[in-house]
Amino acid sequence: ASDGEREVRATVDQVNNLAREVSQSMETIQGLQKETANIGTVLDVIKSVAEQTNLL
Repeated sequence: ASDGEREVRATVDQVNNLAREVSQSMETIQGLQKETANIGTVLDVIKSVAEQTNLL
């Protein structure tokens, strides 16, 4: 029974570690999404300036 309990605890620890890693990955991905949106905004400004320049 003691070996079984150790195995279960080890498995639970591994699952908890995996959950933490997944959570960290999710935070990183969300940060990348925000940065991507910011890049899109900058590109829109550049496009707008380029269009206005062509109008002159």
